Amino acid sequence: MEYIIAFALLVALGAWVVGAYLRLFHLYEQVQGAWQQWSRATLHRNECLRDFVHEFAGYLPEGDVLPRDMHRWEEDSRRALKASPVAPREGNFSCIALAERHLRRAVNYSVHTLENMQHMRENEQLLSLCSAVSVSQFQQDTQMQLYNRSAAEYNTALHSPGAKIVAGIFGFAPVAEGKV
Repeated sequence: MEYIIAFALLVALGAWVVGAYLRLFHLYEQVQGAWQQWSRATLHRNECLRDFVHEFAGYLPEGDVLPRDMHRWEEDSRRALKASPVAPREGNFSCIALAERHLRRAVNYSVHTLENMQHMRENEQLLSLCSAVSVSQFQQDTQMQLYNRSAAEYNTALHSPGAKIVAGIFGFAPVAEGKV
């Protein structure tokens, strides 16, 4: 009888560990999937931005640094994404966030400039490219919200009693939430 009780407790403990592991694994996979979606949306925005900057630069005064800066920040964004093929661990989002903040500020300024300049608004090609950038940036924002939701759920699950034990054994670690 003692062996049966010990065996039942061992099975219950094993089931508890397996359940905690599977929950963390599932949540971690959701985080990685959301990160991949955000990365694709960001790369698409960067592609749209390249075309927009090329056309937009023709309307700016010669020597204006905005197109050069936007091109550099777009490259920084692309490099940061390439360096982060998986969701960054907690505290490691700053490189991507910095490039994104600069790029977003420049894009917003460019769109504002376009809206205020009649001769720019008359160029259908420029308006179309600007619209593509705006739509792709909206898609990127939507994907970031989904990623943040997944990351928050995963990070919260890591604090449950069972997950703390399982995370230590199997190497699950908190992921960074994106704030750009």
